[in-house]
Amino acid sequence: MSDFGLVLGGGGARGLAHIGVWRVLEEEGLRPRVLAGTSIGGLVAAFIAAGFSAEDLTRVSGAVSWRRLLDWRLGRGLLNAVAFEAWLGANLPPTFEELRTPLAVTATDVLTGRQVYLSSGRLFPALRATTAYPGAIDPVPQGDMLLADGGVLNQVPVDAALFLGVHRVVAVDVTASGPLELPARRRLWRREAEAHLGPVQALRRAADIMQAQLTDARLSLYRPDVLLRPAVVGVDLQSFHRGTQAIQAGEEAARAELPRLRALAS
Repeated sequence: MSDFGLVLGGGGARGLAHIGVWRVLEEEGLRPRVLAGTSIGGLVAAFIAAGFSAEDLTRVSGAVSWRRLLDWRLGRGLLNAVAFEAWLGANLPPTFEELRTPLAVTATDVLTGRQVYLSSGRLFPALRATTAYPGAIDPVPQGDMLLADGGVLNQVPVDAALFLGVHRVVAVDVTASGPLELPARRRLWRREAEAHLGPVQALRRAADIMQAQLTDARLSLYRPDVLLRPAVVGVDLQSFHRGTQAIQAGEEAARAELPRLRALAS
């Protein structure tokens, strides 16, 4: 086990790129001492912390009905908490303390607007909270808090890994911040833009832009030693059917930084 932390960012289906990154780290014998994550990154980090290999994660991600567990349609709040926790229970231990590697996930208290770090106690409610995308999945009550997706405030929680005691961090950012791909011919621009940006798509695009800007600001304060940004072009929040593409993008991003990743073990 190397003395670094692995931080996995949020981003819906784009977060399956984390599996590709983990595949490369495994091949190199680079196992983090701590893990941290937000949203889908927190979920993948929990599986890694429980001892899952990249091959295991590829199998699990391909077999699960993501549409049933994580419904991204705004205003529906259709996450089946019972089914989600049953799925988690079939794969993960019930508490943070039973994981093989220390883990922290982030959430947002929608009552106070504050960030919350979850690293002890019951694991499944914490994973429900960190993946509770606003408007799509109901927030999770915990004590006097009402917890939603940690990506609202902290999409790539490098600080969470530092709080767990490591001094070096590998972070994976799958926030979509690039421009929309629209036709170059101006007479088609308006029609194509309207086709790409209906009301829901426009809201998601606005959220992506805000999260990208906030992520850059936070990463300037908490700089990881290695920052990977897989090219998950064409993979939207709910595009879990493109998991193979996302995993490959993560693998390619990690292989491109192999010298710097290997240096973490020296």
